[in-house]
Amino acid sequence: MHPFFHSGIREYHDSETRRKIVLINIFLLLGFLVLLLMGSVAIVQRDILLGMMDFIMAAFFSGLFFYLRRTGREPLVAKVGVSIILLFFCFLFFTGGVNTTAFMWLYTFPLFSLYLLGFKKGALATGILFAFCTGFLMVDLLSDTVSVYNSRDFSIRFIPSYLLIFALACLVENSRASARKAMREKQQQLADAVSELQTKEAELEEAKNQLELRVQLRTAELEQANKQLLVEMEERKWAEEERIRLEAELLRAQKMELLGQLAGGVAHDLNNVLSGIVSYPDLLLLDLPPESDMREPLKNIREAGNRAAAIVQDLLTLARRGITIKEKVQLNKIIDVYLQSIEFIALQKNHPQVEIQTDFAADLAIVSGSPIHLEKMIMNLIVNGFEAIESTGVVTITTENRRIHTAVQAYDTIMPGKYVVLTIRDTGVGIPKESLDRIFEPFYTSKIMGRSGTGLGMTVVWGTVKDHDGFLDVKSSQGEGTSISVLLPALRGKHGTANQQPEEAMVNRGNGESILLVDDSPEQRSLGLSILGTLGYLVEAVPCGEDAVQQLSEKTFDIVLLDMIMEPGMDGLDTYRRMLAIHPDQRVIIVSGYSENARMKEALRLGVRSIVKKPYTLQTIASAISRELSG
Repeated sequence: MHPFFHSGIREYHDSETRRKIVLINIFLLLGFLVLLLMGSVAIVQRDILLGMMDFIMAAFFSGLFFYLRRTGREPLVAKVGVSIILLFFCFLFFTGGVNTTAFMWLYTFPLFSLYLLGFKKGALATGILFAFCTGFLMVDLLSDTVSVYNSRDFSIRFIPSYLLIFALACLVENSRASARKAMREKQQQLADAVSELQTKEAELEEAKNQLELRVQLRTAELEQANKQLLVEMEERKWAEEERIRLEAELLRAQKMELLGQLAGGVAHDLNNVLSGIVSYPDLLLLDLPPESDMREPLKNIREAGNRAAAIVQDLLTLARRGITIKEKVQLNKIIDVYLQSIEFIALQKNHPQVEIQTDFAADLAIVSGSPIHLEKMIMNLIVNGFEAIESTGVVTITTENRRIHTAVQAYDTIMPGKYVVLTIRDTGVGIPKESLDRIFEPFYTSKIMGRSGTGLGMTVVWGTVKDHDGFLDVKSSQGEGTSISVLLPALRGKHGTANQQPEEAMVNRGNGESILLVDDSPEQRSLGLSILGTLGYLVEAVPCGEDAVQQLSEKTFDIVLLDMIMEPGMDGLDTYRRMLAIHPDQRVIIVSGYSENARMKEALRLGVRSIVKKPYTLQTIASAISRELSG
């Protein structure tokens, strides 16, 4: 961004203040240019008073910019700027300067006043402007001495439109502040947990070293006592090394499971926070005309929520709770799609010195898995390969079918079976031997944290492979590059192309079908009632499984939308079992951001056919309900 827009930013400013300063600079520049233009037009049209006011406001904007650049006092500039604009808009309204489409300028006031001053002060400033405009319109309509607008049609259009923009600005500011607060709290909890895990890891490392020392001393004593037992001693030594290796694997799995449980809980809370950010813009967009200026900001809000939801999916993969339904997947096609994606093109532009080579097996077997998770795994491996190369080099991607007849001791202990093997090699700097056992740990990286990602890339790879019942093999040495192989179980006798399901582009609406929404979160119930009502369904919402069972015993519903985790009382699985006892053919869609795999699989076994992850979009929930109703 141009240095002009960073004028006034100081080192001690936090990220929120920096964003506000950039926004103020942009607004001041645009306001200065527009006011000069509008003032010139007013002078040409012989409206001297309006033109002079435009020039005075432009001078004020210029003064505020230089004051902010010199002092960095963003709160004072925001208050003064909003106050000046408030007075200017009152002057324009009083003099009839908004008699045409120029009254649309007043709609911008709630947006930047709430953002710059905060919720309470921004709402007060917005209310003052609204009160002045409304009072002036009443005097204008009822008095014979004042006749600036004298148009009831203008009043009818202006007052509700202004109130709608004000309500929307309040909703956006409140949602943004709540999401930011929740994100900071969860980040702090995660940082505390990581610190505790690091302490425990150091203690375990010390205990391991002491155990190895005792084993070595005992082995030396036995060797000196009786050389005739050399064979037996060698066998014992091998057994001890194997035990240590297995302990290390168990310790690694336990650490990953512990952090995974924490990540799953964080993801569950974030999904509930993100639901409103992702879903409410869809509802608002339905009511806005195509030419509305608010459509683009709402789409930006929705996309920001979707990007945050993608990060939550990384946490779910780390928690090994993100994959519930699998399909037949052709790994070559997933790799081809990524190599043609915008993300990969950007990666190549950032590393022009790196060459990519591929060698795909033509008869590659089909695997059972989640295409989204597998693509994320492939992306992380390729990105790591590119970033490991400091000068020129090559990243090679190969796929093959492989049958393993006996257990192989690699990075994992690979069991016998038929596998689809993906191998990604790079000619980069390599991984030190002492770091190989830690490369899949969360936040462990040799790169600068935050510059190349979240620190969860290789952990997501590990979680995805384990969720697909696969194995990993890593070979690397410093200065000679790295080779990472992923072995996924192949489906028996399945080759060729996996079926691809076309995405639905239209929003399927209801026709008065009855839906029971079961969720312990008031925000989720309110969101669900709004979305489902907009889609044309008759909706009732209850906060717990007990109330849902009571409702079903009194009346019938076409579909039940059921949350999986509800506290206190019955969870989703127990509630579904009670429902089946009342209505054996009851259609149920599980809507959840996080769930234990075993209980989710049990619900699928009992008859649930559809699962929708939080946060969901209007199109996603509409498609799921339409598919369920159509059988």
